[in-house]
Amino acid sequence: MSPGIVSGTRLGPYEIVSKIGAGGMGEVWKATDTRLDRSVAIKVLASELSADAQFRTRFEREAKTISQLNHPHICVVHDVGHSATADASPLNYLVMELLDGETLGERLLRGPLPVEQVLRIGAQIGEALDAAHRNGVIHRDLKPANVMLTKAGAKLLDFGLAKAAQIAPWGAGHSATIARNGAPDSPPEEGTQVRSLTAEGTIVGTFQYMAPEQLEGLPADARTDIFALGAVLYEMATGRRAFDGATKTSIIAAIVDRDPPPIRQFQPLTPPAFEHVVARCLAKSPSDRWQSAHDIAQELSWIREAGSQAGVAAPLVARKRSRERLAWALAATLALALIAVTATLVPRLRRANRPFVADIAPPRGARFNAVGDEAGPLVLSPDGTLAVYSSADKSGNRLMLRSLLTGETKVLERTEGGQFPFWSPDSRKIGFFTVKELERVDVSGGSPVPICRVINARGGTWGAGDTIVFAAATQDPLSKVAASGGIPVAATKLDVAQHSSHRWPSFLPDGKRFLYLACNHEDPGGSVNAVYLGSLDGAAPRLILRSVSNAIYADGYLLFDRDQTLYAQKVKSDLSLEGEPVSLAHDVLYDSGIWRGAFSVSNDGLLAYHSGRASVLSKLLWLDRHGTLLETVGEKGAYWDVELSPNQQKVLLPIGDPQRDLWIQDLIHKTRTKLTLNGWANAPAWSPDGTTIYVDMLRHGNVELVSKRITGAERVLSRRKTFFAPRAVSPDGKIVFLETSGMIEQLPLDAPDKAVPLTHSGSSAFGPSLSPDGKWLAYGSNENGREEVFVVSLAQPELKWQVSANGGGMPRWRGDGKELYFLDPTSHINAVPVVENGTGLDFAPPQELFAVTLRPTGRTYDVAADGQKFLVNALADEDSPTVMLVSNWKTLLPR
Repeated sequence: MSPGIVSGTRLGPYEIVSKIGAGGMGEVWKATDTRLDRSVAIKVLASELSADAQFRTRFEREAKTISQLNHPHICVVHDVGHSATADASPLNYLVMELLDGETLGERLLRGPLPVEQVLRIGAQIGEALDAAHRNGVIHRDLKPANVMLTKAGAKLLDFGLAKAAQIAPWGAGHSATIARNGAPDSPPEEGTQVRSLTAEGTIVGTFQYMAPEQLEGLPADARTDIFALGAVLYEMATGRRAFDGATKTSIIAAIVDRDPPPIRQFQPLTPPAFEHVVARCLAKSPSDRWQSAHDIAQELSWIREAGSQAGVAAPLVARKRSRERLAWALAATLALALIAVTATLVPRLRRANRPFVADIAPPRGARFNAVGDEAGPLVLSPDGTLAVYSSADKSGNRLMLRSLLTGETKVLERTEGGQFPFWSPDSRKIGFFTVKELERVDVSGGSPVPICRVINARGGTWGAGDTIVFAAATQDPLSKVAASGGIPVAATKLDVAQHSSHRWPSFLPDGKRFLYLACNHEDPGGSVNAVYLGSLDGAAPRLILRSVSNAIYADGYLLFDRDQTLYAQKVKSDLSLEGEPVSLAHDVLYDSGIWRGAFSVSNDGLLAYHSGRASVLSKLLWLDRHGTLLETVGEKGAYWDVELSPNQQKVLLPIGDPQRDLWIQDLIHKTRTKLTLNGWANAPAWSPDGTTIYVDMLRHGNVELVSKRITGAERVLSRRKTFFAPRAVSPDGKIVFLETSGMIEQLPLDAPDKAVPLTHSGSSAFGPSLSPDGKWLAYGSNENGREEVFVVSLAQPELKWQVSANGGGMPRWRGDGKELYFLDPTSHINAVPVVENGTGLDFAPPQELFAVTLRPTGRTYDVAADGQKFLVNALADEDSPTVMLVSNWKTLLPR
């Protein structure tokens, strides 16, 4: 493309630094302007273009025209120049401002953008096009790759195919033929198709974004750019190209003859006004399109500012028109959801005074992830048109969004590991948790936005004024935070004499008062557990109902789970109970481990609940390096961490849900012994000699780090308010390595009140594993933006290596330290050979060994000392809890 260009090359006063990218017209390099001491971007034209004298003349003239464009959303052109390579080949280049950000094309690889961003960025592109058009410049190659997203907003770039617009009547043109690159059935090319900029009958642009008149070889005008803008807006909103196909011929046919599917087919909440803007941009005839980019920018800005006044999404309007249409929509949804609905049932749906009950099958190839510490039971949107839930398969779990109007289901991008989702009051956004963060995501698409840090959260609810109330940790009161982000503050006060946790908040319709469950880990089934009424104004909480499950308010009733039966009990305006509870459904899934019933209601009478098994059971398996089963250890159970003893003859097992006790499994004699520890056991670790166990215990509202000799007494080493899990002990037995609040600490046993952090608080670190010689610490961290495995020298912390390349966590060492293992995002256990080189370590590339479906929570595998077999805590079965839908649930109540 650009022979002779390397780092350090001088092009006039510009010194090349590094290559940024390449396109149809040449390569782009980062360079330094030595005169003004500033960084710039230089586009060096392809050698075949630089050799064309006619092209060089035209290019320089158009570059000067473009350099006159002065607009905040157009990339600034500083200079145009000429040089030569070592073999005297001509080089022509364009000098532009250096932008920091990503292209819209790169952003779209992660899925569609939220509506607000589509409107804002679209208006900025429209303003940039308007400025260019008013100066007689047509872009002619508008596409996502030519829009840069920066902190200052969108920047339109690469006017490399632009031409000075000819002053001619709209629609003036010439008859022409189509010149194609390659055979008619060759694959469509992603890059710009480059030909002479003046020859008639020539395609200039990128196929998927070209207007019909461009394909016919007619002259381009402002309305050609408007068509491309419509295609870009469509792709931003849906994540799909407006016109696509397997070949160029099929793409051309789609552009000339067909309209793209309505945006609302993929994004049900699309404002109709926006759909109209895009449809008019994509009109086949230039005279039917918007006639100026200025008008489009104004329309998009108005839709963004007007909000709901610009028109609610068409599906919502249709839903509000009548209960009869609600029933028809539900019927269509259930059919698309693989529900066995026959024509004889349809009339029943139309009777507004009759309920209809049906079940939804689990996702194909996956299961509803409705049980456990990292679950996400299905939750209905307030308007009843959508549902969000966590789906799990061998590659992990993620959040899914299902339209209850069309039956379409899609993955919510970048929600891997998403837990316990909840809705904004307007049904347009979803709040959810990861292991370390509370985040929000727009149902129309786009990446999740972090709100604040959490530690194993237990539910949230979204109220008035965009306030979110949530349980940030398993042993915390409730907190509140702005949905836009910020520092959380307390929303409730925990009475540690009675309760160890507040969780599962649910706002009342006023958006200010909320229900929540107060429970006690040390007495999980006791009468002290209860549902309370709290308030954002700080009013004293009021006991509503003795319960071991969450409760929600719906249309004058309190709904709650008791013994896997869903009840409704009438309440007064102050939420005091009235009358007796009435059962609505049986076999409702109740997760005793987290004190939650899996049910949800919408504002328009739709009820959803899971039914099925109510606990996560696993089994302990010995597998070889190929994943072949060697032996099953014991029976199925609610196992958590797996910790082999130093001599490989015993294994520590926290067992139970919700009450968790610590057991020792003897692998030689096939016996199991419960350790006499009072409290709720979390994570254990062995001493190097195998005589002592370290474990954090929840007791009386505090978490205590306890050392317990197998045959002797226990000793409390430290006490905190949140869990701090012991994960490893140094070979000399003097230091315990802790995982706590997203950080790793080392705790000297002779000074247990002086823990030293090993990782910084700007990122999350987890799962520390100490090498057998005590010199190296392996751990997982998201410090580079994704969870990866790192190894650090404890003697020289500046020596650190990233071991995994495509995601990883839960590292373990072989007994001789010559191999490291980790779990990747596809549930494969990987092996990494390790060699000590005198000053540090050398790591071979990771090798996949086998995949296994592990229990979703805990440190769920360990490795034999010789690295030839693995003890894994595998999910006992993958049966998926069913989802049941009930329309008009109040008609189930006695009159």
